[in-house]
Amino acid sequence: MCAVKDVFSNRIIGYSISDRMCSSLAVAAIDNAVARRDDVSGCVVHSDRGSQFRSRKFGHALSRHGMVGSMGRVGAAGDNTAMESYLSHSCKRTF
Repeated sequence: MCAVKDVFSNRIIGYSISDRMCSSLAVAAIDNAVARRDDVSGCVVHSDRGSQFRSRKFGHALSRHGMVGSMGRVGAAGDNTAMESYLSHSCKRTF
């Protein structure tokens, strides 16, 4: 699963699910998020340094929507904190 979280509203605004973690999974999640919002140009998409987020396909998807990519440094533990915190809280509530 790849999800896109709006940090301002603390909501998941896009996601995609696949049996493989590849660039098309990340692109589908971005496209899903963009479909739910009116104007995303200038929005910053922060991710870890996974290969799917460093791919040309993902970069082109960001450019196509006028979004800006942001990545933390190598080994930056805080990159996934917001998403992991959200998923941890949501899973406890759901199950």
